[in-house]
Amino acid sequence: MAVNAVIKETKLKLQLDGGLNEKGTQIVKAKTFSKVKTDAANENIFSAAESLAGLQEMPLIGIKRIDEIDLQEE
Repeated sequence: MAVNAVIKETKLKLQLDGGLNEKGTQIVKAKTFSKVKTDAANENIFSAAESLAGLQEMPLIGIKRIDEIDLQEE
């Protein structure tokens, strides 16, 4: 049985440094951007993320690409 993977939706998630809590553990805040082109190159998404991070009040600590994939039997 062959299965095809079809990307239905792509999102960009910025992980931002929210400081430390009272126990000294890092607080990670997140901003998610929807409607990213599913065929966008990783390099382009990374560049866009860096540009968007420059508009945020908190420093950037991570970039994630989130793909929602449908699996379909051939």
